[in-house]
Amino acid sequence: MIQKNIQEKVEATLHSIDGITRAEIPAFFYTRVQAKLTNQASSVWWQRLLVVATKPIFYIATLSVFLLLNITVITTIIKEKKLATTIAESTTIQGFAQEYNLSTTTIYTDK
Repeated sequence: MIQKNIQEKVEATLHSIDGITRAEIPAFFYTRVQAKLTNQASSVWWQRLLVVATKPIFYIATLSVFLLLNITVITTIIKEKKLATTIAESTTIQGFAQEYNLSTTTIYTDK
């Protein structure tokens, strides 16, 4: 009984493909697909930019530029702080000496 049931299912499956016909494509289908692909490729400029931006060399170049900018800014800030500190110290010392009429002469004489 099981064998007969399986045989009927196999026959039904084989007969189900009897009415199949070849698929037909609409007229000028290939031409329309090509035109859409061409328009899509030329009109989407940001996709090309995205392709370039996702390459590792772009990451390396971008990080190098930012690293160089950071180093430049940090060294400039450090130099400005040193200069401001030096100016502040010399101004403070000179102001102190002038306020108390201190002279910077020594007991040594130049010959």
